[in-house]
Parts: sequence; structure tokens; C-alpha cells
Amino acid sequence: MAFESSSDLDRGSLGRMAWINVAATLVAAAVMTGTAWHLPWPNPSDSAVAAAGARVVLVLSAVVTLVVAILTAIQRRRRTWAIAAWLLVAGCALGVSAVGRPTFGDHQSEFEEVARQLLREPENSQSGRYHRDLRIGRFDVAYAHVSTDGSVYFYDARTGPSPSENPGWIYAPHGLSETSVEHTGARNIGGGWYTFPNLVVDNY
Repeated sequence: MAFESSSDLDRGSLGRMAWINVAATLVAAAVMTGTAWHLPWPNPSDSAVAAAGARVVLVLSAVVTLVVAILTAIQRRRRTWAIAAWLLVAGCALGVSAVGRPTFGDHQSEFEEVARQLLREPENSQSGRYHRDLRIGRFDVAYAHVSTDGSVYFYDARTGPSPSENPGWIYAPHGLSETSVEHTGARNIGGGWYTFPNLVVDNY
């Protein structure tokens, strides 16, 4: 009798672990969606750490799900709901974070409107003033400023593990000098716009 009670307890613990694992995956999915979609949460400056943490949780939860599936098969118990729920949540998290990510092209006109507004204000180019914490479309911009050559630099507030995921944009309708292109690593994306690896220009 004691053996049966212990077995039932183990099975109950396994079931609770499976659903706790699903709950943890839901949190990771929310963080991944928030960072990929450029939502206000998590904080843009913490986006790299938050995204990395969410990926780690997702990998660990996959290991836990595999263990639960193996033990379920050994015990010949039906716990397919928890496993199916994990597969659904994890699949949605990966899919939604991939297709919902905004691109610069989606909000280029809004960036251009801000750039032209900054260029119309003489004090910006004269003082080199920085405009901080801008929200342009779905992008959080740490700061923007007008350079002495009349170009407008935008620095993305969000960070990523590689320079390509730390973009910046330059509005230079009259083009950039070869020196500026070499120094910043800027790449012409058309329409008077350039993109650059933000980590490089932070030290410019």
C-alpha cells in the first residue's frame, strides 16, 4: 500500500513538473515576443539579456519536456496534454518572434519625417544636440543627432549579440563622404539612407 502511495505521489509530482515547465515556457515565449516585436517590455536596453535568457529557458524546458515524455512512456501514463501544450507554446514563440519582427523599411517614412524635422532646427547642427529616448514606429531609438555634414544619425536602443543586431541608421540625402563610410562601416540602403553597426559608431 505504501508502495502504491509513493508511486502515485511520484506520478503527481511528474505531472506538476510538466505543467510548471509549460508555465516557464509561457514566460520565455512572452519575453521572446516582446523583444522581437519591439514592444515596450522588456526594457529596450535590456533586450539582449532578456532574449538570451528566454532562449536558455526554452532550451532547458525542451530538456525537461523530453525527460517527462520518457518517464511518461516508462510509466505508461497519459500526460500528452502537458507535452502537447509545451509543443504549442514553444512553436508559437519561435514562429511569432520570427514573423512579427519589424524592419526599418516598415517605418522608413516615419524616420525620414523625424530626420527632416531635426534638420529644420538650426540649433541641432550648431550645438550637436542629442535627442534621446525616441519612439519611432515600433523602434526605440536611444538618441539621434545631426552631424556637421548635415546627416542625421539614429542609434537603436535595442541590443543584440552581434553588430548586425545593433543597427543604426543615417539619413544623408546628399550622400556620405568616403571617409565617413569607411569609419562607420555604413552601407547604402537607398533613398538617402545608410545603415551601420551601432557598436562601431558609438565610439565615433
